[in-house]
Amino acid sequence: MGKIIKFLLICLGFKSVVACHSTTEEYGTPYAEYEVKGRVSDAEGTPIQGIRVSMGESQDRYMDSVAVTDAEGRFHVIHGTFPYNDNTFDIQFTDIDGEAGGGLFDEQTVTVQAEMTEEGDGWDEGDYAVPEEVEVTLYHKTGDGE
Repeated sequence: MGKIIKFLLICLGFKSVVACHSTTEEYGTPYAEYEVKGRVSDAEGTPIQGIRVSMGESQDRYMDSVAVTDAEGRFHVIHGTFPYNDNTFDIQFTDIDGEAGGGLFDEQTVTVQAEMTEEGDGWDEGDYAVPEEVEVTLYHKTGDGE
């Protein structure tokens, strides 16, 4: 009788271990990761350093994904979020260092569309990237009190 009980306990233990490793994805939120690279320059083509590049739909700027342009005006930002409709989203460009980066520049928003670079699995809908580098031209603020 003891051997039968041991056998049943072993079977039940084995079944619970197998069940733990074969879970189904019942809960979660769809997720995708978006990547954008590019360059920011002024109207003369001179790179602009110190421009804040952010992507995200949040009103709370701390929830956005952020990069700052380097000395060559280049940026690289990755944002993990709920998948965008049609994989189209906005990127905001804001001058954060004032005169130090070559002058005061107007803020600009650019809309881009990403393409899938890697398929996801389950709730992960995959990785997306804007296929070409984003080239942005910012213009100096005018002296009208801005």
